[in-house]
Amino acid sequence: MKITGIKTNIFSSRHSNAKRNWLIVRIQTDEGIEGIGESSMLSSDPIVEAVIQEWSENYLVGKDPLAGQVHWTRLHQDNLGRGGRLYSTVLSGIDIALWDLRGKILGVPVYQLLGGPFRDKLRVYANGWYTNPASPEVIAEEAKKVVDMGYTAMKFDPFGKIAYTTISTEEAQLSVDRVAAVREAVGPNVDILIEVHARFNVYTAVGLAKRMEQYRPFWYEEPVSQENTNEMRQVRDRINIPVATGERLYLKFPFFDLVRNEAVDILQPDICNAGGITELHKIGAMAEAQHVMMAPHNTNSAVGTVASFHLDTSMPNFLIQEYHAEFYEPHYFQVVQGLPRQKDGYVDLPEGPGLGISLDNELLDKHPYLPLGMSERGI
Repeated sequence: MKITGIKTNIFSSRHSNAKRNWLIVRIQTDEGIEGIGESSMLSSDPIVEAVIQEWSENYLVGKDPLAGQVHWTRLHQDNLGRGGRLYSTVLSGIDIALWDLRGKILGVPVYQLLGGPFRDKLRVYANGWYTNPASPEVIAEEAKKVVDMGYTAMKFDPFGKIAYTTISTEEAQLSVDRVAAVREAVGPNVDILIEVHARFNVYTAVGLAKRMEQYRPFWYEEPVSQENTNEMRQVRDRINIPVATGERLYLKFPFFDLVRNEAVDILQPDICNAGGITELHKIGAMAEAQHVMMAPHNTNSAVGTVASFHLDTSMPNFLIQEYHAEFYEPHYFQVVQGLPRQKDGYVDLPEGPGLGISLDNELLDKHPYLPLGMSERGI
């Protein structure tokens, strides 16, 4: 069997905080078996498509689809632009599609190729559910609805949209009030995850965390720049909330730096940006050696989400998985079929060979690419 080419599709949807485009990668073979992956970057998708086609024509066509690690290494090492969000996103989508293809060829789920499942269901947390910015009263009511849906964990950004490096006294108090309101609304047994989006300097991040510790956040995500390991460690050493980061880091190398320097408690690589299943499996193993947990970031379509599920169940140090799905428009579940639905805060494992998903080509065409402004993308 040989690879004959790659097709791509972009489709879109919306939730309360953002519009999204997702780029689907479809590796074709001479025996008619197709592998499905995703290379979604939240912006510049036509550029990603162009690079995918270039890599397909220059390297992948004619190759054995079972030689995934070889293809990953060659595509990375032979590329002058290696690293960075663009090239690692292209690599991620191709890698996911190759794993799906191998599973279909061999007739087994991807998680079996990764060593088998450690668990038969996965804990997920809600994101995409809240209005930003909103009053404490509004976000508290929204949080109650999330609990009514069955979730036992939810993430939100309480800091509004205008605070960078530092924050005004008024906005800081409002942020703390939002966290307090959500804790009161959901009770003591639902986990709340605080998103910071890498906004602050060290003393601001630490000061805000100290004020929020009483509300027992499950984690404090990207309190400072993800690229500054020293700053991240300073925050971790000075607060009593686990520190998480990783959604804007690419390939294994920066994650190794975080783990080696004991700067983080939880890693959050995105399977569609940080190197695909192959690379995240390695990142998970590095993290396990330091007892660091894995909670992959996920703003992806059902393709990237299901790929994350296969990875999650194969990792002994998996913690929890981000899950936006139920806050998008209904066609999110219809364009890509096979995504397990959340129930009581968990999802079952995907079924079937490969990723266990299929595409509705007609619906793909009905929800085309959406041009996005900077404020419309969300993260």
